[in-house]
Parts: sequence; C-alpha cells; structure tokens
Amino acid sequence: MFSGMRKFWISALAAIAVSCTGGGRMDCGDSVSLSSGWKLSSSTVGGQFDATVPSTVAGTLNEGGYFGKNVLEGTAYKDIDKSVFDSPWTYRTSFSASPSAGQKYELVFEGLDFYADIVLNGEKIASSDTTKGVFIRRAYDVTSLLKKKNNLEVTLRRAQSGDLNIGFVDWNPRPVDESMGIVRPVYLHATGDISVEDVFVIPSLDTETLSSADLEVRVRLRNRSASPSSGEIRLSLEGVGEASVPVSLGAGETSVFKITPTELPLLHLDNPRVWWSHDLGTPELYTLGTSFVCEGKVSDRKETTFGVRKIESRLIGENYRQFTLNGKDILIKGAGWTDDIFLQDTPESLRRQVEYVKDMNLNCIRFENIWGKDDTVYDLCDRLGVLALVGWSCQWEWEDYCGLPESDGYGCINDPESEDMAVKYFRDQVVRLHNHPAVIAWMTGSDRIPNPGLEKRYMEIYSAEEYRPYVNSAKNQMSSVSGWSGTKMEGPYEYVGPDYWFFDTEAGGAFGFNTETGIGANIPQIESLRRMIPQDKLWPVSEAWDYHCTASSSAMNSVSMLSKAIENHYGGASSLEDFVRKAHAIDYNGTGGMFAAFRARIPTTTGIVQWMLNSAWPSLYWQLYDWYGVPTAGYYGTKKACEPMQLLFDWQERMVYAVSESPENRVLTAEVKVYDKDSRLLSEGKVPAMMTYRDSRPVFDLSQFDGLPHYVFLCLKDGDGNIISDNFYAIPKKDNAYDFSKTNWYLTPFTRWADLAFTFENPAPTPSISTEPVEGGYRVTVTNSSEKISHMNVLKALDKEGNLIVPALWSDNFFSLAPGQTKTVECLTKAQGVEFTIGN
Repeated sequence: MFSGMRKFWISALAAIAVSCTGGGRMDCGDSVSLSSGWKLSSSTVGGQFDATVPSTVAGTLNEGGYFGKNVLEGTAYKDIDKSVFDSPWTYRTSFSASPSAGQKYELVFEGLDFYADIVLNGEKIASSDTTKGVFIRRAYDVTSLLKKKNNLEVTLRRAQSGDLNIGFVDWNPRPVDESMGIVRPVYLHATGDISVEDVFVIPSLDTETLSSADLEVRVRLRNRSASPSSGEIRLSLEGVGEASVPVSLGAGETSVFKITPTELPLLHLDNPRVWWSHDLGTPELYTLGTSFVCEGKVSDRKETTFGVRKIESRLIGENYRQFTLNGKDILIKGAGWTDDIFLQDTPESLRRQVEYVKDMNLNCIRFENIWGKDDTVYDLCDRLGVLALVGWSCQWEWEDYCGLPESDGYGCINDPESEDMAVKYFRDQVVRLHNHPAVIAWMTGSDRIPNPGLEKRYMEIYSAEEYRPYVNSAKNQMSSVSGWSGTKMEGPYEYVGPDYWFFDTEAGGAFGFNTETGIGANIPQIESLRRMIPQDKLWPVSEAWDYHCTASSSAMNSVSMLSKAIENHYGGASSLEDFVRKAHAIDYNGTGGMFAAFRARIPTTTGIVQWMLNSAWPSLYWQLYDWYGVPTAGYYGTKKACEPMQLLFDWQERMVYAVSESPENRVLTAEVKVYDKDSRLLSEGKVPAMMTYRDSRPVFDLSQFDGLPHYVFLCLKDGDGNIISDNFYAIPKKDNAYDFSKTNWYLTPFTRWADLAFTFENPAPTPSISTEPVEGGYRVTVTNSSEKISHMNVLKALDKEGNLIVPALWSDNFFSLAPGQTKTVECLTKAQGVEFTIGN
C-alpha cells in the first residue's frame, strides 16, 4: 500500500495493532488490521499451517511446503490432489482489545471466497447459507461480543460450478482450490454512534486553463443509535485548510451529504495540482481527512486520497471510443493484468510490475476481474501515473468456465440469484475504487454485454457512485441500454507478423480501440525456461512446453504455431539456443510491431491492449515479462515502439513516420541508414522532423528497396547531436500475406511467410562490452567492431550463480548494431557483483 491515503492508514493501523495486542484502547475511527497470527487447518489434512491474511488456502499450503518445492515448475501442478479442497478449511486467530463504553465495533471482511461461517468468541455471526460471494464487503456489529481476549474462526468452502468467483478463464490452469480463502483484508473498526461509511470526491477541472477546480464531496453517514443525532462533518484538505458543515441524522438513518464549494469555499481550488498519467506529466495527489464530530468528540474518520483530473470519452469515426485526460485526447497503450495463481503477490512484486509498465512507455493496465488482494496495485497506479481500466471477467460469460448456461449473447448472469449477486459485487467494487484517479472507466462486460435488466441495475448504481465513462463491453457490441461499446475484441491471440496490423481492416488491425490482442507465445529468456521445464524435456520442444501454454481447449495450447513461424520465417531451429534466439526475434518484432502500428495510425487508433501483461504462473504465452519477473523480448520491443518520440515503419505505405506523443513540441533531425542483407550500406539520409503531440508524419520513403532484403537503422537527434530515440527493422524481400477472409476469433491464416532467414544466415559477430558503475546501476557500452550487422544482442545481468538478476531494467535491450557501431545503455539494479554478458 503506497498512496498518500494509505500512509496515514498504515501508520495508524500499526500503532493500533501494537496497543490492541497489549489490550490498549481504540479511539473512534481507529482500525486494527487482523493480518497476522492466523492458523489454517482442515479435517482432510493433518496439522496446522501458519497463515497471513489475505491469502488463499492453496497459497498458504504452498508457502508451508505442503506441495513440495517449486510446484508450479515442470508438470507437478497437475498432480496436486484437489480432493483436499472439497472439505471446509478453517482460519483461526486471536486478538486483544479493550472495549470502551459508548463505542461501536465492526468486524470487517473485504473479501471471502466463497462460502463462509464466521464465529467470534463462540457466537456464529455469519452462516455459509447466506454468506457467499467473493466480491462483497461484509461488516458485522460485534460490540456486544467483543472481549479483552477474542477468538475468531472463519470456515470456508470453495466455490462450486455456477458460482461467480475469481476467474483466470483459459489463461492458465484453474486454481486447485478455486481461490478459496480470506482473499482481502480483515480488520476491527471502532466508531461512536455515527460512522463515516464512505467519502467520495468528484473533481471538476477547468480543462481549458487547468487553473481552477471544484470538488464535490459526498459523505455517507450512518447513525448506529436509536436516537436522532446532530453534529458536523469536518473536512481537512491537505495543503488547503479545514472547514465543517452541520448535519443531522434520524435514529438508524443512513444518508449521503453532498458538499460543494457553495457550502464550503475550501472545495474550490485555484491553480490545483493536476493528476496526469506519467507520460504526460506528474500524477499529483491530494489527501482529504473527513470526520464526524459531535459535541467536540470525533465519532468516526476516514482518510481519502484523490487526484484532480478529468476523464472523458466519446465515440469517433466508426464508433471508436476516444478517451481524453484533462482535455487531451490520448492513445491508450496497455496490457492485461492477472494476479498470481495462488494470490501471492507482494507489495514489492506489485510495485515492480507497475514500474515495468512505466518503463515500457505504456500508460494503462487493463484489470479484467477486479484483481488485487487489497488496494495496493491501484494505489501504485495512482502514485506512478498509470491508467487503470477495470471491469468484470469473461469467466462469467462462458458456460465452460462459469458453469451457468449462456443466454442470447448476454453471458451467464441471467437468473435472479446470479443477477442479485452481481449487483452486490458491482456496488461494493465501484465504491471501493471510485476515488482512485488512475481508474478511467468501468467495463461491465468483456466478451459479452449484460442483459438489459441487469445493465439497468448496474447503471443505476454507477450514476450514484461514479462519474467516469461507463463501457458495456470490451468487444464491439451494441446495447439497447447504453449504446455502442466503442471497443473491439476481434483478436488475434495467435501469431501474426508486424505487417498484419497495417494491412488488416476488419479485425484486430490498427484502427479503433482493440481491448485485448497479441501475437500468442512470448517466450521467456532461456534462464527462465531452464527453471520451468525439466532439463530432459527442453530440447527438442515437447509436450512439457505445451503444458505451460494456455489452458484453452480449442487453441493456443501448444507452441506449434511458434514452431511453425520459426520454420517458415527462419528455416527452423537447430538447438534450444537457436530456437530461443529466433523466438525472441519473432516476439520483439511482432509485439513491438503491434504497438508501432497503433501509434503510426493516430488518430484513427484510440487504444491498444496487449494480451497479456503478466502471467499467473510460469508460462510461455501472453506476457511482457515472465512469472519470475524477467522481461521478454516483447517487453523491449514494446518499449522501443512506444518511445514518446520515435521513427516507425509503416509496412503498408513503405514509409517511415515520425510519431510523437510527448507533450513537448520539438524540432529534431531524423536519420536513416539502409544496409543490404550482407551489411553493405545502400543509402543514408537525414531530414528535419517537427515533433508535436499526437502527430504522425512521413519522413522517409523506403519503397525503392522493395524486393530486396535489407536492414534499416533509424534515429532521432536533437540539435546537439544527442540521440533521442533509435529504431531498427529487418525487412524481407516480400512481406507476409494473409487470408483475411478466413480470419477467426484468434487467428488470421498466412498464405505467404516472409523469408527472414538472412537475419540469422551467417554467424553473428559478438560485440565487446565494458561496464562502469553509476548511480542506481551500471553503464554498459557495447561495440560492434566488425563489418557485419550484429543482430538481436541480448544483454544479461547475472548473479554469481549465473541467474538473471530481478529486477534489472535496461534502457535498451535485444537491439541490433550496425557495422562499427557503439551503443551505451544503462542497467538499473541494486545488485552488487553483477556479471554482464551477451547471450540468447
């Protein structure tokens, strides 16, 4: 938990936890986190396991060594005995408190998966016949039950077929326990008679000048007593001041009080600190303290972090959804998130991953499933300036995954019980996330749209609890309730070349907002492969590889397409190292080419989301970095393609475009060098390039080299000759050709494969490297002193055991060098004693 909102909250929790352990008194508004000291047990497995909360049962067993070592590597995971999860499992803990007269105490569970019986001090406060559903926040008044020494038991049963549960769909094997557990925080909260249930801040920014903003603050109060109550809502706005308004509530009343600058001038901001995504500015945050005060005493309080910014969207062209941030049109460039299969992400691993997104020059993460054991990942998006696109998972839209029947294109949520649960989920999750400035929109469907009755219920909640754009589906669909989605989800999910995105005009190509797509296999670096696949199964490629592809029953469940691409593009592979090297080239060019196309075709393009960002387990598919945290070739292809100012090749028009998404206007010099397949210089040139925001303009015509295999080196330089960005292409004699008429949901077939064998025909020259330590890491200089092009140089930072260091972020990697070229890059790492090499 990293946001400003959480700084106060965590420090308060830590102090209270210490005092409560010793029986100290809680002040009104205090919370005690019940995260540690749990024991987990079941009648089916002997003994007890130490547990922390949030966690899943399987995750706790994994940490306790029950499954053995490295159960996710090799094929051990499929041999886990799932029957041990058919019986209930019980979490137990004890905690101290000193109940005070006049205070109310709530025991809060942010997420229980799936059926729960809860017992406090021998009294059952919740029963599994009614306490079911993972995305529901539950709070129980335990005032009458609380003692100095308290014993808490939570007994859980796993989700069954037909339950609306956390879903990994076909991205990886299903969790062996169906994610059964206490999967979100548990805490004890103390209040007076009036509790502050929610604080919702709605900023209204003057996008013409950015010089003023008004805040509307909606405070939901609950009177827990049997008598009317009067007092004041007191607001303390960081860096601005304090003010209060008087309010009254009837006995047992819950009410929302809307406070605007009319009531409190404090809420009008001159020259506000504006929240921007990291690529456009600084993600500025404010903290608002809200308390209810009665007769000079605080009854309850909340700390809220928010950002002053304006998110809007509109439909342009052929119903393409265009998002704007603070009045600026933006191209959404993102990737799809998944949690760890055991929900074992840590604050450190989450921070690393969100920083990876920034490092790749992406500006968005798509959270299909409302991921996160707590708000940490969303807090990180707020602090680091990464947009978040949130919504429901397609897990609930396909009978094979959900267990409920599909109906008329509306997915599986169509019976009254499921609809009621989905509506409860929606209300609680919208409220949970509605102060996060990073969140730009909610998607209530992925592959389908909600049925009209359900969608009307969603929208009634949304209009009361949200103000950002509402999107009914990730797919191009029309709703009778909310209109066009403005998105598309037509694939591909399997390999296509970098030219596909320029030529396709009907499916996944570079137009509109493609909410999930990619080239299929994104092979990890060889060091990770050696960890996840048994040594005797590494070469030749075998079924052991296929096990770590997707879990789809229909496609993408083997590396056969990747092997086919290597065979047709490069003439096959002679060894594991050769296979990996060529797989990296396919990934770098294919994934980077996808992002390049959507940038070169601005403003026809409005969004592109790589499927996926990360993996829930050691995988070969759909990832920009692997489960171990090691970037793939596609990571660096993406980073290169998404440089704020970059030169990009349009495969259809045969032109190089100067593309800018930087808010800074600059005049740079664009340079090009063209070499034939034997590394002989054919042509070079330079032209001035005016770089302005969201501009894509042609600077070089390369059509004269059509029919000739060649290499293209590109760079942008400033007036002092400093390189702002560079790029590289290997262009074949003939491009790929596709049978677009036979496109299906995941693939467009090839009718001709581009011959790229020339890129690996001859032994590659091995550049020399030199290193020097610098602040934050190392500076690495790579020199190609030969007369041949050195293709796909993979720089590696290794520890003393020869393992890749994580994290180790390179300013550039998987790059090619022209004859005689020297390139200096930086490697950001805290590791010491690093060995640097060039490998596969």
